[in-house]
Amino acid sequence: MPELPEIQAIVEGLHAVCVGRRIVSAHALHPSVVRSVAPGLDDLVDRPITGIWRRGKLIGIDCDGLSAVIHLMQSGRIGLATPPLRRPGKIVAVVLALDDGSELRLREAATEHRASLTVVPTDEIDKIGHLAHLGPEPIGLSPAKWRERLATPPGRLSTAIREGRRVAGIGRAYASDILWAAKLPPFARTDRLSDEQWERLAKAADTVLSQALDRARAQITTDMPTNERRVTAVHGHFGDPCLRCGRALARVSFEGYELVYCPTCQTDGKVYADRRLSRLLK
Repeated sequence: MPELPEIQAIVEGLHAVCVGRRIVSAHALHPSVVRSVAPGLDDLVDRPITGIWRRGKLIGIDCDGLSAVIHLMQSGRIGLATPPLRRPGKIVAVVLALDDGSELRLREAATEHRASLTVVPTDEIDKIGHLAHLGPEPIGLSPAKWRERLATPPGRLSTAIREGRRVAGIGRAYASDILWAAKLPPFARTDRLSDEQWERLAKAADTVLSQALDRARAQITTDMPTNERRVTAVHGHFGDPCLRCGRALARVSFEGYELVYCPTCQTDGKVYADRRLSRLLK
């Protein structure tokens, strides 16, 4: 799933080349992806693109009074393309044709179309559900603010850090790497962390996300690849040696994904049970 660094990079790249371009046609090849009727996709036609932005994991395309808010979800991707002579491939869900001959395409390589595009008046954008309840952006967030957002109400750290209503933009990949960098146990209760642990979390989040953003900017300009080419410390590295202590990384398996961590660096040697309930072995 694209997260803050990848989405920020594509937004910056698209903003640089699309602002000022006019939308000359708009087509939904997968109509279920478009979640609004009035205003709808057709209302974007003949409007210039005035800005492209990110908030959390959402992408906004401002079009002279209207905005298209896009949620990529797990399999959605976006990018500019040169239109082929034939119909776009089956994974293309929405096409916005621009006046320079290029097309801004929302793609989704999945049988279940969970990505969405919602057209709203720009001055009402803060009222739509996706945006109205998002927490603050994580880069630059103070330790005190991290505590405020994650500890009330309390929860498990690995879950709370990924909840957009608490802090926006972090998914499974960077959550795992942030907790590894901060030497924090994934299933720690957020209401039991010390001041020093909150300081480590804030510092780790800034470092991991800033470095990932630099790498994403070097790889992504006007098209988001189907597979993220991430450099991660623990995410996706189950069984590999920890880069800090050398111990084999452990995991907890859930339906559809796994959480990877270092027992030595993060849990004082304790190993989480590798089952969906994720209880500690005693």
